[in-house]
Amino acid sequence: MTVSEEIIMPDPEPASESTINEIQGEDKPLLSFPETMSAGVNSYWDSIILTLAVIGGTIAVYFIIRFFIGKSAESLNLDKGQLKGIYSITKLVLIVLAITIIIFHFSSLSGIAAGAISVAAGTIIGFSSRNTISNAIAGILLLSSRPFKIGDRIKTEQSDELVGDVIEISLLYTKIITVRNELVTIPNQTLLQNQIVNYSGMDLLATSVEVSITYQNSRKVVESLLIDSAKNTEGIIPEKPFPYVLIKRFDNYAAIYEVRAYTNKANEYLRIQSEIRKNIYDSFQKHGLDLTVPQAQMNLDTENKELEEKYGKERFR
Repeated sequence: MTVSEEIIMPDPEPASESTINEIQGEDKPLLSFPETMSAGVNSYWDSIILTLAVIGGTIAVYFIIRFFIGKSAESLNLDKGQLKGIYSITKLVLIVLAITIIIFHFSSLSGIAAGAISVAAGTIIGFSSRNTISNAIAGILLLSSRPFKIGDRIKTEQSDELVGDVIEISLLYTKIITVRNELVTIPNQTLLQNQIVNYSGMDLLATSVEVSITYQNSRKVVESLLIDSAKNTEGIIPEKPFPYVLIKRFDNYAAIYEVRAYTNKANEYLRIQSEIRKNIYDSFQKHGLDLTVPQAQMNLDTENKELEEKYGKERFR
């Protein structure tokens, strides 16, 4: 006898509406176009407000730091050049931080805005950062090593005519006033890559003048006149250290003398050097010593003779 068994399964519960939506792949209702535009505008306004707040905060922090550094300058023995360098470094650091914050904020916006901002920022930084960063690093090195300070007279290897007094040392540039009263701005990287001669680096500066004197003149007389000419020049220290004379070399027609004297007015050494030359000229003229070497005199006589032959003696005279 066979007994058939039937398994009675309970009826499934009806699916909820959310479950049906998930199964059918239906999404939540989208925002309308006006609502989307309103949200985007509000987001951009928030970004603009944040940008202005970052800029304002950066400026405020800079002036607060500048105030406290200025108050502490005397106790830290900081001169004007060092203060300007510290201010420039502080400004650069704060600007970099502010730009970084703004860029990171805008990168959270839509992909198009983030891409445009990244490209623009990358292009600007790429073109300007190389020289700017190099000059900034050179400025930091110059401010820390202090090969010169404001008021010093310097010369660079770049040009023998580029001689002047330092009036400003910033993070990127150094400004000097030349002996011709020209204002020259030199990138710090250029200064760091060239040899710098600081005439004001020591308490005393030796200035020298070379003179060619024929061999028939007495060496002792020449040396005495050169030393007296130097001593009688305004700005020259007459003793300790005393002016002295060197014989640099012997040429075919004359000996080359060099008189050296010391001054504590390095910023006026060109004028002092010129005054020494004037005193030498007057002194040699007074004692009958000719500064013209025989070779130059012979060339002058030859030129005069050629002119006489070409134009006639009477006409030439």
